[in-house]
Amino acid sequence: MTFRLSVLGVSVSLFATSTLGFFTSPVAAQVRNSAEQPKVATVKSMVDGDLMCYVTLVDGNGVTYREVGATFEICENKNTFLNKKVNLVYGKVSVNDCQSAEPCGKTRQQTLIVKMTPADSNQSNSCFRGASAGYTIPRLKVGMTGHSVALVNLQVRKQPGIESQSVGSLAPRSNFKVLQGPQCVGNYVWWNVNTGRVQGWVAEGDPVTLKYWLAPNSTRR
Repeated sequence: MTFRLSVLGVSVSLFATSTLGFFTSPVAAQVRNSAEQPKVATVKSMVDGDLMCYVTLVDGNGVTYREVGATFEICENKNTFLNKKVNLVYGKVSVNDCQSAEPCGKTRQQTLIVKMTPADSNQSNSCFRGASAGYTIPRLKVGMTGHSVALVNLQVRKQPGIESQSVGSLAPRSNFKVLQGPQCVGNYVWWNVNTGRVQGWVAEGDPVTLKYWLAPNSTRR
């Protein structure tokens, strides 16, 4: 059944969906078909699909963007970003272009969210509030070289957060260069480093004991 409303002289159709039990609002319908996606928004849900990750976003004006496509790596960090305000970066990604979820060798280019980072400046600044905020005070800086002072191998991850996939490890006394950071996630201070063998995010220290796992090379003995 279709209802028509006239808003400022423009006819808008609302469709009653009996199986879902609610109406699709004009705003939601407009957003869903829009190619313009928000650069800053709050993440309301993240769901893995057959072809990509699907994210529901709400921008600063309260407009909802449903089923915005993202890479599967984004969904791997849902505990980090869910209900958080984030910065969003989009890019062209090849996705499966088959009638079913099974791969068939056909792909198409789709604009997806390829990077998601916390937008709340207070969250970033909390890295520098130290023990009172549950963080080790960062001693590293972007562009600096450092080394591991941990007694065991440290996990290097795709994204900041202990839930993120491991892409390698950092052995004791191994050197690295700091590329990005810091990111405050899960009370750990994370740095994106390159060891020459692997690149990814490593936690700087233990937020409970405040013991450092990474140190600038200027402190090497």
